[in-house]
Amino acid sequence: MWAYKHPDRNFPFYSSAAISSDRIVVGGRDKMVHALDKKTGKSFWTFTTGARVDSSPVISNGLAYIGSNDGKLYVLDVATGKSVFQFDAGGPLSASPALAAGKLVIGSQDGKLFCLG
Repeated sequence: MWAYKHPDRNFPFYSSAAISSDRIVVGGRDKMVHALDKKTGKSFWTFTTGARVDSSPVISNGLAYIGSNDGKLYVLDVATGKSVFQFDAGGPLSASPALAAGKLVIGSQDGKLFCLG
């Protein structure tokens, strides 16, 4: 139906996408999280992190949770792309977060497993 390529940056996407009612959220090797219109592929917003984003996001209650190789877990408002919370894990987060029973679990490249909630 459509294809997306950032107008200024040409980097691959290793992250799997998460889908909300009208948006697709995906991390890129361009150090950005991208939100796209599900029907057209048009960009709604981008959010810049400090390193590549191989982590796949998870969406719940209008928020996207995604790790970055800059060592931070970002919680972004899916509608606006604004950061509502950041957690510094201390090591790169290329793993994908999991949500269940009000808890978020994510592993870091330095061997730690975090449970937040």
